[in-house]
Amino acid sequence: MNKNEDIIYDAKFWKPKINEDIVLHKAHFNNYGFDKHVHEDYTIGLIYEGQMDAFVDGQKKKLNKACVITINPDETHACQTQYHEGYKHYSIYLKPNFIKKLEEENFYNQELFFSSGIFENRFFANKLINIIMENEYKTNSSIDFECELVSTLNELFLNNSKAKMPIILSEHDKMINRAKEFMNYNLHLDLSLDDISNELDISKYHFLRLFKQKTFISPHSYLMLKRIERAKQALQKGESIINTTYMCGFNDQSHLNRRFKAYVGLTPGNYRKFFN
Repeated sequence: MNKNEDIIYDAKFWKPKINEDIVLHKAHFNNYGFDKHVHEDYTIGLIYEGQMDAFVDGQKKKLNKACVITINPDETHACQTQYHEGYKHYSIYLKPNFIKKLEEENFYNQELFFSSGIFENRFFANKLINIIMENEYKTNSSIDFECELVSTLNELFLNNSKAKMPIILSEHDKMINRAKEFMNYNLHLDLSLDDISNELDISKYHFLRLFKQKTFISPHSYLMLKRIERAKQALQKGESIINTTYMCGFNDQSHLNRRFKAYVGLTPGNYRKFFN
């Protein structure tokens, strides 16, 4: 995160009434941003004012109002203000269960993923912004929102996705996937680099180098990000902060509070209030 004098991060989260698998987000950034991180959801980002410096598809890019940002689960990305100028944006977080229903009903059960992190189409971006804005200010009915959103998402996947075909993974890719599975299964534990490398039966220095090469972040950062994602899910469901702390592997509430605010921009308590 950048720390300058005129720092602004004004955020709002909400769930449309129609579906528990969708979270909407509105934010205003100025001299503020988030370093490389991952989400467990499919994420769609839309800039409706200003421009953004971003890390997408393994590269630094400058994005504007014509861009629809499309991030798959577990894909590393980052966002910062450009030239210390602010920007405003909406985000749509779609849980894998929601995408699974789209696959079943509209894509013949083919597993979908976004083929590119950026889909440049100003008309399409404006269309999605209007759909979210109408839901935010309740100018459309729930059924209108759901129909428009599903129809537009289907169109987005048709234009910026591929069916996930079986591929032959390299031994290094398999190793990284095994490491991720091990970390996700043991988020509640105080894992060390030795714990993970011993599970893979390789040198911890070799593992560290490979992981950063493949994911653009360190194993420690990945582990912390996954704990934050798990905490967000628990808080959305109304779980207490104390239970969330220990369920997700944090030492105490102060540790959760510090890490959560660094990655989300809000305290766990303030984040929880948006959903309960």
